[in-house]
Amino acid sequence: MRHLYYIIQTLLRGRGGNLVKLISLTLGLLVGILLFSQIAFELSYENFYQEPDRLVMLRMRDSKDGIPNQDYNYGTYRPAAADLWEALPEQVECASLTSNFWQSTLYKEDKKLEVVPMLCVDTLYFRTTGVQVLKGDPHDLGVMQNAFISQSMARRVFGDEDPIGKELSVEKMFNVTIRGIYQDLPRNTMLPHDILLSIAVMDWGYGMGTWGTNNMYNILFRLKQASDVDVMNRRVQKAVEQYTDPHLGESVITEYSVVPLREIYRNLPDTQRKLVIMGVLGFSIFFVSIMNYVLAAIASMSRRAKTVGVHKCSGAGEGHILGMFLWETGLLIFVSLLACLLLMHLFSDWIENMLGYRLADLFTWQNLYVPLLTVLLLFVVAGVLPGRMYARIPVTQVFRRYTEGKRSWKRGLLFVQFAGMAFILGMLLTTAWQYKEVMDRSVGFHTERLVVGMASGRIEKSEGIADAMKRQPYVEAVACSSHSLLQHYNTSRLTDVQGNFICPLHFILIDKDFPKVTGLKLLEGSWPQHIGEAVVGKETVETMKWQNDVIGRKLPVDPSWAHLQEQSTIVGVVDDVRNMGFFSEQTCTAFILNYRDRFFNVRLKEPVEENLKKLNDFVKEAYPDNALEFDTYQEVREKLNESVSHFRNIVTVTSGCILLIVLLGLIGYVSDETQRRSKEIAVRKVNGAEASSILRMLSIGILKIAFGAVVIGIVSSWYVSGVWMQQFPDSALLSPFWFFGVGICLLMLIVLIVVVKAWRIANENPVKSIKSE
Repeated sequence: MRHLYYIIQTLLRGRGGNLVKLISLTLGLLVGILLFSQIAFELSYENFYQEPDRLVMLRMRDSKDGIPNQDYNYGTYRPAAADLWEALPEQVECASLTSNFWQSTLYKEDKKLEVVPMLCVDTLYFRTTGVQVLKGDPHDLGVMQNAFISQSMARRVFGDEDPIGKELSVEKMFNVTIRGIYQDLPRNTMLPHDILLSIAVMDWGYGMGTWGTNNMYNILFRLKQASDVDVMNRRVQKAVEQYTDPHLGESVITEYSVVPLREIYRNLPDTQRKLVIMGVLGFSIFFVSIMNYVLAAIASMSRRAKTVGVHKCSGAGEGHILGMFLWETGLLIFVSLLACLLLMHLFSDWIENMLGYRLADLFTWQNLYVPLLTVLLLFVVAGVLPGRMYARIPVTQVFRRYTEGKRSWKRGLLFVQFAGMAFILGMLLTTAWQYKEVMDRSVGFHTERLVVGMASGRIEKSEGIADAMKRQPYVEAVACSSHSLLQHYNTSRLTDVQGNFICPLHFILIDKDFPKVTGLKLLEGSWPQHIGEAVVGKETVETMKWQNDVIGRKLPVDPSWAHLQEQSTIVGVVDDVRNMGFFSEQTCTAFILNYRDRFFNVRLKEPVEENLKKLNDFVKEAYPDNALEFDTYQEVREKLNESVSHFRNIVTVTSGCILLIVLLGLIGYVSDETQRRSKEIAVRKVNGAEASSILRMLSIGILKIAFGAVVIGIVSSWYVSGVWMQQFPDSALLSPFWFFGVGICLLMLIVLIVVVKAWRIANENPVKSIKSE
């Protein structure tokens, strides 16, 4: 207790320095724990399934002339589940057919529910995955009008009522009856869902898929043993060949394999890049926070040496001194941890929006080891390193002034902090610029004042909606299409003259006004005027090598897929539309004239926000059964680029915290240096030195530390930024001159801090410093 009393008294006497330590530790702990917990959360994707090593997913990729594509397609064909189970009974214990291709809006008694992730499954889903059924018979999922919901959705939607037998409307097209409840799934899964619909819904909406058509199904297998993965991969290709020909022409073949479900997400290149960079960010702020604490502790060593000497004169050994400093560090970390919890509580919504995950999902019992290890590591490093230095202070310091400043330690720690700050600011430059790039870059049409909405139900019910909207005074123009411009379209296969598969063709159906209303740019030919005519994107022409004779060609799309009697005729070429965003390479696109009033593209008059509200109010009142609601294409783009936005926000917060921590450390270092060298500065002034020369001397001393650190940090950020940019096929890294500019600005900021902080001592009367001698 006496030791604790001394520690508390010591902390109270050094309130100013301890406040800096608390801010540094709190920011480092807060951001470090959040980043490390998110990394652990994403590394544990799909681990919650029963015996996850035995749960695998079918995948496929094309191989041309024996050279396979780098990327796999995890969307395969409907018959694969039953056929491969039949062909490989020695390895497969159970198989299930799933699809998350269709995400729709749910209504309860005409009240629209918040976004509910859904999955279409067959009756064997629960047996295959091991997800626990709390109520109901899984065989009921064999009927299209039945559904199962999660335990949390049951509470959220139905409260204390029993949901069994209750109905929900799906897009106001058909109703489903709740037949069962299942245990909640964590959110670290590629197949999230709060409601399970029957796979018959997919058959109703898209037709009965066959081998080679509608690769929108995720096929899950539960193997008899985890070691059967390799055995199945040796046999699965021949098993597929029993049911379909995998050859796509003379030189292209589709290769099939299976992979444990838990390995898919963590092995995606984008995931690995993201986790590595987040790890670097987390380590940067955590390490900088620790170094700043150690720097502050070392800076106060000359002031606390006599206290340590007194304790040693009273019989305290090195172990007691180390223990006292560990107690002091532990108390500060405990207060910082409480501050972290308070900040998480107060800003939980903002933090969840920044990370893209709920805090409750990050801090589960399975992941609590991450924050605990983070706190333990902080305690050990921040406590032991300076604690051992204090413990080695000789007892003789009680009789004379302690002048050992540990300058090499302080300079080294400051060097590390400057490097970390330069690195994180370089990353901030890249992420801020990239988000602006993906949001401002042309997507092939004019998004200004353009909104889009989808009508549910039968298409016949949508007739007349376009004309009614055109008559509204706040509407400039209306056009219809089968899809939104920024989404996955219907696809067909583009092949060469030998019949070899080249790439998918993304196509949608449009009306005659669509090009003018949306602002497509015509590069060659004319706009479609008759049903069956089409325009294609520039990428399609270049891929197929049609540059000289594209006009008049027949589009290689099955006429029935476009609801036509014969193949479409190409009449024009348009600028490419980035329907899949900027995370994927430019797709081959086509726009076919055929009236299908499913999606409405409306060009509004100014003011857009006010008129968008009027439009949504109008369609809700006039067409309540169509579940029609409009969003701006700018909002659609924001949703498509949410991952970039989240990462930019993470880097921004991390940058702000590191900047504050390092500046506090720099201010403390300059204060300590000016105090330690006050007599030297006074003597220099007595000998004729000007204040400017004193400030120059101190600034050059800091720049000798900062210059090399900033160079290392900026070069590192430039390299890591290049790794981050690999997920954007058509984007280039910023010029190195931008990073060079960030480094120059950072050095200028460091010098400014030094000048401001040292201004008083540089202009002070030297007599005040000398007279104390």
